[in-house]
Amino acid sequence: MIRKRLKAVAAWLHLWIGLVTGVIVVIVSVSGCILVFEDELFDLFHKDLVYVNKTGPARPVSELLKNVKKVTGPKKDITDIRINADDKSYIFTASKVNKHNDINLSYFSQFKYRDEVYVNPYTGKVLGVIDTRYEFFNVTEQLHRQLLLVKPVGSVVIGCCILLFLVMLITGFILWLPKNIRQLKKSLSVKWSAKWKRVNYDLHNSFGFYVLPVAIIIAVTGLTWSFKWWEKGIYKALGSSKPVILVRNAPTISTPDSTGDHLDEIVYQLKSRLNGNYHTIGLNLPKKNSKAIMAFVYIKKPTDGWRNISYYYFDARTGKQFDQLEHASNPLGLKWRNSNKDIHTGRIYGLPTQILAFLASLICASLPITGFLIWWGKRNKKSKKTRGKYAAHLIPDRVEI
Repeated sequence: MIRKRLKAVAAWLHLWIGLVTGVIVVIVSVSGCILVFEDELFDLFHKDLVYVNKTGPARPVSELLKNVKKVTGPKKDITDIRINADDKSYIFTASKVNKHNDINLSYFSQFKYRDEVYVNPYTGKVLGVIDTRYEFFNVTEQLHRQLLLVKPVGSVVIGCCILLFLVMLITGFILWLPKNIRQLKKSLSVKWSAKWKRVNYDLHNSFGFYVLPVAIIIAVTGLTWSFKWWEKGIYKALGSSKPVILVRNAPTISTPDSTGDHLDEIVYQLKSRLNGNYHTIGLNLPKKNSKAIMAFVYIKKPTDGWRNISYYYFDARTGKQFDQLEHASNPLGLKWRNSNKDIHTGRIYGLPTQILAFLASLICASLPITGFLIWWGKRNKKSKKTRGKYAAHLIPDRVEI
């Protein structure tokens, strides 16, 4: 009796959550399939911007910055620099958020400008500029994360649907649970020789079971971008009382260096420390009223399974390092947070886990469709029965002439 009631409740929740969230789950899953291979596809379609030939030592970053400013103009501030490995260009980002009154519900209204400038570090030549607001993969990511709405609205809508999707996965598993071994074998296979309704039913059941653990991981990691309370909860579960604050303020100094820019000196310090063992060195340039430069370093060879990211903080006035958060000494919560996107997209262990994430996303996209077809087929079957009974009452026992 309890089993029947549990399954009845699970069936009701599974049906209505599926009908309410189905379209959004399909959108998020299909866009997720694309984003699994975002970096590889972007590099493939933008070879002329991304790849360079090493023809000598890289030119000073300050020199490259001057060349970039000639292209972007004096009204656009460079906010970030990405120094990539030997065979790739450097990327300079100019970004500015619109004033509150100029922002509406659309994602595209959030930024006044958001340009990425690609530069050959060996020749100093600007290879091209991409307005990332409208770039395909960025638009796909914003569709995936917030339905192309402003973040406070879109991310909450997505987050609520993914929370409901988790409930749908759990209720689906409850409905799938077989009574015995014989039913278990049927639940794990697809009878391809049957009619399409049976094939559709088997696909929904068996694929839903196989994808369950990976789908839960993808959903759990994805909710981090929607809800701060969810992120804090995972931090606590991993032993950290709260998220690590990455922003640092430069210390007060009595005699600031008047020689000006120390950017080249900072880059030299980082490259000397890393000795070529990095994918990317990122520099967040100081904003107004700030004197701190934060550098994050993505190491090539992680040793503990996590994405190896370390943070170094420099005083823009002196070029001296005043703080650091190195991967080896980071708390488990920060190691997870730095790896969350790689776990979410399957990039964490390279191509095998990327393929697994791609297939899982593809199956997740199919589940609302196959589930809807099951519901629609049952609904039509019931209506036909009803029409048949109604028609039977209209047929007289004998016809009088």
